[in-house]
Order: sequence, then C-alpha cells, then structure tokens
Amino acid sequence: MSPDEFERALKDLPSIGRLVSSRADKQVWRFELGGKPYYLTFYSRQTARARAGRALRTFTGLQAMQRASVPSPRAVAHLSGFSIGGVKGDAVIVEGVEPSLPLDRYLNDLALRGERAANHRDLVRQVVEIVHKLGKAKLGHGDLRLNRFLLGDGKLFLTGADSIRGGGITTRDVMTLGASAGRFATRTDIVRAWDAFAGSPIPKKNRTARREWREWVTRSTGENDNFGAITAGEWSGWFFKQTGDPRRWAPASTLAVSHEDWQREWPKLLSAIENDQLVGLKREKGGDVLAGEIFVGGRSVSVVVKRPRHHKWHRYIKEIFRGLRARQAWTKAWSLVARDIPTAWPLLVMQRRNALGVPVKGIIVSERVQGELLATMDLGALPPRPRATLFYRLGRTLRLLEQRGLLQYDSKSPNWVVVVDEKRGPVPVIVDVDGIRRWTPPLWPIERLLRSLRDHEQYTPEDSKWVCIGYAPHARLVQESAQDRVDDDDEEEEKQLPIEN
Repeated sequence: MSPDEFERALKDLPSIGRLVSSRADKQVWRFELGGKPYYLTFYSRQTARARAGRALRTFTGLQAMQRASVPSPRAVAHLSGFSIGGVKGDAVIVEGVEPSLPLDRYLNDLALRGERAANHRDLVRQVVEIVHKLGKAKLGHGDLRLNRFLLGDGKLFLTGADSIRGGGITTRDVMTLGASAGRFATRTDIVRAWDAFAGSPIPKKNRTARREWREWVTRSTGENDNFGAITAGEWSGWFFKQTGDPRRWAPASTLAVSHEDWQREWPKLLSAIENDQLVGLKREKGGDVLAGEIFVGGRSVSVVVKRPRHHKWHRYIKEIFRGLRARQAWTKAWSLVARDIPTAWPLLVMQRRNALGVPVKGIIVSERVQGELLATMDLGALPPRPRATLFYRLGRTLRLLEQRGLLQYDSKSPNWVVVVDEKRGPVPVIVDVDGIRRWTPPLWPIERLLRSLRDHEQYTPEDSKWVCIGYAPHARLVQESAQDRVDDDDEEEEKQLPIEN
C-alpha cells in the first residue's frame, strides 16, 4: 500500500473506519485497505499521557520487538499532528491480527465453561519464549500481563508496546506476569517459567500480586468502571457494576449493573427489610441474615441480606476504628475475590449516618450461593471420589488463604456452602467473611474446621485425611489430633489425589 493511498484513506477515516473503543486519552479505529485490516490508535494531545509521546513510544516499541523477532503486530506508521473530528493529536497504525482475542479473555471464557485450554502447555511455552526473547534482546516490558498477549490461530503476539523499555526483563516484570497468570497457571507452569527466567529459588511472596489485591479492594469503595457510589435518602454506599473477569462459582459476576438499577431496587429492598417481608435464614442477637429477590442487570437475582446488630459493648469501640461490620464484610469479601477464593459475590453495601455524619447502621447484600450448607448436607449421597475432592478442596482453600496473606479464623462447617458443579465437582464457598483475618496463628483454621466437622453425623476419619492432605499436600506426616495420624507418602499421594483444578 502506497503512502498516497494511506493518506487519502486517513483523511476520510470516520467514513471508512469503525470506532472500536473510545476513552478520554485515546481512541482505537479499525479500517481496511487492500483487503487487509489495520488498527489506528489515536492519542489526543489534550491529555498529559499523550503529550508525553505515547504514540511514538508505541511505534518504536513495536519496531524494537520486530528487530528482536518477538511475535507482535507489525508497525506501519507513526503520525504526528494527526487530527480526528477537529481534535489534534498523534497516532500509530499497526497491521491487524485477525481473528484474535486477548489471552486472559480466552482463558477466562474457558474457565467460565468449566474447561481448560486443550493447548495449555503450548500457550505456556509460547509465553516463556516471548519473554525469553525480550530478555535476550535487552528489552523489558513494564506492563507484562496476559491481556497484553493476543491469541490468533494458536499463535501468541505481544502488544502494549508503549511499555517496552531497555535494560532487559526484571524480577518485577516476571512478578507482574505471575500475578496476572496466577488464576490459570499450575504450579508446574510457574516452576518451569521461573527456571527459564532465573536460576534462583522462587520468591515465597509476590509483592506485585499483593499490591494489586490492595488496589482492587481500594477500588471497591469508589466510582470507577467496576464499582459505583450511591446515595438514597439517609443511606449511602457502594455497589458492584461489572468485571472483565467473571467467575464460574459466582453467576452474579457476569452482571452489568447501573446506578438506575439500585436507585430503583434499594428503596424496595429497604422497605421489605424494615417490614419483615424477607425470608429469615438466621436471626440472632448479632444480627439478621435474610433472603430475597432483586432485579438488576436485566435479570432476577437471589440475594442474601445481612443486617448486623450491636449486642456487645466492645463492638461499638471496634467500629470506631474499623468501620461498621457491614463495611468490613464488603472489604473482606472483595479481598477474597481479588485472591480468587470462592465466596458469596458482594453486590451492595449501604450505611446510614447520624446527624454528625458518623455511620451507625449498615446492610450488605450478596448473591445467594445456590448450594447446601456443609454442616447439614448429606455426605452419604456423594460418591467416594467427589467426596474426597470436596474435603481436599476445603483444606486447599485454607492453605491458599494463608499463602495469599489471609486467614479464615472462624472456619467451622456452618460457614461453608457446597456448590455441586457438574463439570468441576463439589466446590466449597465461604459464605461468612466475618472471620477473615490478616494474621495467622499456627494451625488454628484447620483445627477449627476439623473440630466442627466431628459434629456431622456422616463425618469419617477418611474425610479429615483429605482435608489435611489439601492443607498440607507435601507433608510427610499430617496430624488431625494426637490420637489420629495419617501417613502420606508422596508417591502414593500422587496416585490418590482427586482432581484439584
């Protein structure tokens, strides 16, 4: 394609092209010339990021990756002083990779269907090779995440060229990739990838992941793409809007909720709560747990409403420093979601303030988990393998919580609901987040769980063995108590372990 043809086409871009996405700082247009797809990314000079030369960095970054033989979209042109609709800015044009989609979306779509990529190992190999080529060419990537990889016809291409820099791949780059891939990567994938990048042992903590978890929780109490602030009379709070990474264990995570939905539904829900029109699941001095139905995001959703009460004097003092229990539950629930720990999906938290502006009452609304309480479910109805899988996953969830910096202090069986997934088997979901803590006393959660399981009529020592194996899969000796000991040989454990993922 000659420069003159490009120039004539770009003068009439709005008529021959299609606006793919539009934000305050940039627009992405798709157009075709000579039967080939092209993408033009336009950066308005009205924003600071564009004035900093982002378009030029993208163009030079793509060229650097091409020289290093890193699979990436081919850079076509950089346009300085380009205008669209009378707005002046800069633009970069790249050849389109079609059909294609971001790797994280591809993997998440499979996870929503309860499936795993048939070419999982090949995708891991390609990611490792791309990162290795970057390092070999003394290039680094400041935003190395799965959404920066495009998957087209089984081949991966690296994008986000504006984040390309010199100096090679750093530990922080690798940790960023690890935080992004943590939901989909196996332990073997992580070990192989780390061995390819560094000869040192894998760090026990991923500080990048922890920082991103904190940022996600902070976002849950603000106005952004994922969360919204709402005020209705004396009540105010925050609600879940949408996410690009919905979870299979939470159907409500696929919702797209608007302000109008809750402005309509909250007065109805509050009236039903005050007039005792909801189904009472649990009523005690510490508060009520109610069940109801709302209509948000274009569909009906079964919800659980929790209304904590003050029945002990020390709670007043704690809430002065920590906030209302409903607000704490909202934060803790999103801390679990950020770490990919199954829990009841939080939808709304509301607080009522007194004349001094101090929150005095709180209500949290979450999706109702469609399953059975672990404390009352019929364990005898489960075949041996799914039953072993259930208890293994209970122990594994406690282990993952501790590895990711949290603790289920109150891990008794009534705080779990078991969802029987037709593809993945039984999945234990945490439905009471009040017991989530940030410090870890030795072995307390698993002891608390095992002690409460003994009250179940159908509980057996074999069940506790699987809980212990899930909690400490590599231990040579796992003790349930001083009297009951279970010896776990590594080789035999490999043969007996149920399907984990």
